[in-house]
Amino acid sequence: MDRMSDVTASYLIGRADRIISTHLEAALQGSGLSLPEFTALSVLATRPGLSNARLARRSLVTPQAMHKVIRSLEEAGLVTRSAPPHGGRTLEAQITEAGSRLLNETLSRTAEAEDRALAALDRSERDELVRLLTLVTTPPGN
Repeated sequence: MDRMSDVTASYLIGRADRIISTHLEAALQGSGLSLPEFTALSVLATRPGLSNARLARRSLVTPQAMHKVIRSLEEAGLVTRSAPPHGGRTLEAQITEAGSRLLNETLSRTAEAEDRALAALDRSERDELVRLLTLVTTPPGN
């Protein structure tokens, strides 16, 4: 058996995640945002009003970890939380204008970081990677 056939998909996906995360964390230095905070802001920018639990699922962290992230973002004035208009105990998170501004300031740096991390792939290979990863990460029936 050759060396490449000994490597599993899960190992390579995990390794790619760590490499990309390292590039993204470097790009976020000086912004005041951690990678989990950046991820939460990115999700809230496109899906406002998510609960802590739903935001945690979308960001692939535990609800407890997301609670800390949201609390930090709220203290910084980057998100607000409020009760939903239909009532209920769950608080919905919204990105603030300051949060949107900071997110927009960091997006070009994080896009460049992702480009550096995936520099070995041409455009069609990146598109194929995204297509395959979407298949893997989409629950059956969705």
